[in-house]
Amino acid sequence: MNYKVIVSPIASKNIEDAAEYYIHQVSKKVALDFLNDFKVTCKAVQKNPFYRYHDNNYRFIPFSKFPYIVFFILDESSKTVFLNAVFHTSQNPSKFPIK
Repeated sequence: MNYKVIVSPIASKNIEDAAEYYIHQVSKKVALDFLNDFKVTCKAVQKNPFYRYHDNNYRFIPFSKFPYIVFFILDESSKTVFLNAVFHTSQNPSKFPIK
């Protein structure tokens, strides 16, 4: 059974910022590849959200091609996944979302 995926405003902003960076610093094609990688990651979470825990509440899954991680919370009772943040793996670890 597929889970419903809800993207938080923070995660949306993270994705938007990364796509804008790739558009301006690299190319539109790379930005589109990044967005496609995000979609693939979302579909993977939608099909099977039981990934590793970062802490007691947050789970995470890495993108397959880009150096990003999606942090999310799973609500099994409502079959909903809440994407809370999208984090570049080279950023300061103190920026990781913590409870």
